[in-house]
Amino acid sequence: MQGSEGADGFADKADFEAIMQSLLAAGGKGSFGKIHLVSILSDEQESALGQRLPKAIAIAEKIIQSRLSQGDVCQRLSAGKYILVFPGLTDAEGTVKATAISQEIRGRLFGQAAGPIQVTVQVLPVSRLKARGLAVDAESMLQVLDAQASKSGVQLDVVFQPIWDREKQQIIGNRAITRRAFQGHYLYDDAVQFAGEQDPLAIQRNAILQEAVLSCAAIPGAVFLPQAINDHALTDPSQLTAVVRLLKQRCPGGLVIELTGAVASLPHARLRHAIKAVADGGGLVGVRIFPEPDMARFLKESGASYLCFNEAQAKTAGFTHSALYALLAVIAHEVQGLGFKPCLWNASTGQDLKRASQLGFFLFSGDPIGVMRPQMTAPHRLATAELYL
Repeated sequence: MQGSEGADGFADKADFEAIMQSLLAAGGKGSFGKIHLVSILSDEQESALGQRLPKAIAIAEKIIQSRLSQGDVCQRLSAGKYILVFPGLTDAEGTVKATAISQEIRGRLFGQAAGPIQVTVQVLPVSRLKARGLAVDAESMLQVLDAQASKSGVQLDVVFQPIWDREKQQIIGNRAITRRAFQGHYLYDDAVQFAGEQDPLAIQRNAILQEAVLSCAAIPGAVFLPQAINDHALTDPSQLTAVVRLLKQRCPGGLVIELTGAVASLPHARLRHAIKAVADGGGLVGVRIFPEPDMARFLKESGASYLCFNEAQAKTAGFTHSALYALLAVIAHEVQGLGFKPCLWNASTGQDLKRASQLGFFLFSGDPIGVMRPQMTAPHRLATAELYL
């Protein structure tokens, strides 16, 4: 933290605000254009720690200090709340670093008994302060962060759904799914976007899904990560490649980016660039779509490996089981011979699995295989007979 480090390793208020003012004036992209707010201890956590609180704060701050590189800036807002800026990192790298710091602190303070306790990371684009003409001071930053967190009342979290491989007869990995509480019920996956495929909420969904995977202490098996693509989300191929590259490092069992949302309505060039960007980052591509033959051929030629069909989405659209089976049969016939691995997500009965298997579907998720849960399920043997096919 060149020129801004205090006696305890943290920037003082005046130096921090001077640094932020210069960054705001410089503009540009990267993590120097982002503020990462790491909140370590909620009021409930402080109460639970009791007399151990000073020691916990010391541990948290020691971890932060040890993880800051030359040029990084950190200001202590209060005990348990810190603003971090990483001028030498990209957006994606900065978010990963802030998340890794928070997860290390969580593990040291709470360990396996952490349960639902979350050490949180919020990201504030500096451009948002500039657009509002706000002074670059800690109080203004916190006001914008608080407004950003509550402006729409949208609170998303992530759960994981085990994936079954019919040929291998085992659970081979997990799908990440967004979950939204609404009027006493939970909404999942695409249903969290009330404004449809073009909802700007897709940007927040993608980021939350990425952070959920990056923050996992151990990732068992392959990971299917849905990422909504529309006019607002996944617009920068180079940024997508950087994110996928970081995610791939955390997913030794394999990473599949499942493109969802406005896939069918986007220009072919845009889709081709997105698929290539994922491949350049080391990931495979799945596409959630009911494609026409020409579209399916284009997707395969562009590098997509999986076609993903969401039974829950079909049922929301009014499909009966009979209509669903007929649709799956048509799709299987249309894409036969192209080399895709068809997947059926959110199957609700063993009969669904049986019919789709007969049509050549390859991977499955849904209640007969395993329920959604906050943690990933480790790969294990699961024979067909156990699924009542």
